[in-house]
Amino acid sequence: MNNRMNIKIVEVLEKDGYNKDIINNVMKKNEWLPKDFSFRKDALELILNKHKVKISDFIKATYDKKEWKNKSVQIHKLLNPKKNQAKYFTENDLANDLSHFFTSIRKDDDVVISPNFFVGETLAIKCIGSLYGDGQVGLHKGKEIYSISSHPKYSKCQAVVSKNGSSDGLVRLFVPSRNIDLRANNRFAICQDAKSKIVWFGFIEPQSNGRHSILDKSYSTGKTIGKLAENIKLSWSAEIKAAYYPTIYNS
Repeated sequence: MNNRMNIKIVEVLEKDGYNKDIINNVMKKNEWLPKDFSFRKDALELILNKHKVKISDFIKATYDKKEWKNKSVQIHKLLNPKKNQAKYFTENDLANDLSHFFTSIRKDDDVVISPNFFVGETLAIKCIGSLYGDGQVGLHKGKEIYSISSHPKYSKCQAVVSKNGSSDGLVRLFVPSRNIDLRANNRFAICQDAKSKIVWFGFIEPQSNGRHSILDKSYSTGKTIGKLAENIKLSWSAEIKAAYYPTIYNS
């Protein structure tokens, strides 16, 4: 089944404009195509809690009264699967029905929940730090490090989350590095001061002496507001690969 599903996914990717070379040489090579197509019980629990509803509310709102008992049993079997059990009501059937139900009760600012929210594996990356108003990243320790779901193309990334008032909750993704990434120069990026070990986020400006200054620049105008750090030696730097406000899909 998994192989058939992967073939179907590849067909969809090609229709969506993905280059065949990218699919074969990158996505397949890096094992970015999903291997598991079972129902995601944790995703269901997450969205039930978000909307403060029970699975019984979904059943009563979706199916005829004469089907309630049977559907309850079928859903229980899907959520608690046994090996080689017969399925007359599949994971995809349940995912489609749940998608319609949660779409019908969502608020205007909620994202639309599609069937694939409930089926298949997700790719998780680590959120390893928080960005504060002084431009410094406080690194998380132990249980403070948490995972967020992300697109497979960011599988090698880590994330930092903004605690700054103007961008609170925004996550920025970067590929961790031990070297200075020249692509991070003259743009907003993340880096570490070799001497103080402080991790900075800001506009990295290279100096003629091989050192760098970290500038506080306005996103709106591009004008420099001030300098966060001046003429420092970097131990590493990394460009920002993506930035977004997480939705329930990233939980």
